[in-house]
Amino acid sequence: MSKLREIKRRITSVKNIEKVTHAMQMVAASRMRKAQDRASQGKAYTEKVKELLLTVGVGNTASFHPMFDTSYSDSNVVLLVVFSTQRGLAGGLPGNMLRHVRTVMKGLIAKGKTIQVVSIGKKIGEQLASSGVEVIADFSGMSEKPSTADIRPVTKLVEEMYVSKQVGSVMVIYSDFINPVTYVPVSRVLLPFDMAMFSQFDDKYEDGSEAKVSTEFVFEPNAHAILDALIPRYLETQMYQARLETVASEYSARMIAMKSATDNAKDLNESLKITFNKSRQAQITQEISEIVAASA
Repeated sequence: MSKLREIKRRITSVKNIEKVTHAMQMVAASRMRKAQDRASQGKAYTEKVKELLLTVGVGNTASFHPMFDTSYSDSNVVLLVVFSTQRGLAGGLPGNMLRHVRTVMKGLIAKGKTIQVVSIGKKIGEQLASSGVEVIADFSGMSEKPSTADIRPVTKLVEEMYVSKQVGSVMVIYSDFINPVTYVPVSRVLLPFDMAMFSQFDDKYEDGSEAKVSTEFVFEPNAHAILDALIPRYLETQMYQARLETVASEYSARMIAMKSATDNAKDLNESLKITFNKSRQAQITQEISEIVAASA
């Protein structure tokens, strides 16, 4: 009898867990769809801003601008702006991001670079700090529905550190949301605008074919003024889009993880029911045998 009571308690516990994970799955699915819409709407605009900046800047017209001058800073420090999940229960996404960041860091350190990190997302910041990585700033409190005002402190920090030559280059690492079941960590160079650096990481402008540079353009008032206006907008859009992609990936990963947990709970519940029925049948059989033996 005690064994039956124990199985009943386990069945009740599994049912309660199934209800919780199913509710979390539904919430994640709802928020994922909204985050997916925001990420999809901003992606084309973000790419167009970068293409426009490359069209204006790549070539001799930008040789005087620090954002395009690869020799502007002699610092060997690389600033990594890392976007990651804010909470747990997101399946393998946090682990995949951490492995990707460490792979990128390992490659940069092998080239003699020093790494500094700005983290956006509680999980990655804690993991990197605990492993001895220098996390100079953390913006884990950023909203899941960010505005440009939320992004501006990050972009201001990045721009100031590059202009003051505290860092020699800046990269952004985030999870690129492709569809609800596919999201991959990517690393892209933000500053400086160097095609050779672009080609080493996940950037669609690796060969410069997307940015058609023409010497026939006449810029008013001048190319430098246009770049000064475009670069802050470029940094904001890149950071903003990275945050949207990360949020969409997080909810997608959580939805899949909770669906898997719900399915596992259902399977375990069925298995426990079979075990319960077998145990109950064995107990009844034993009781009947005892009654028959007593009668005899």
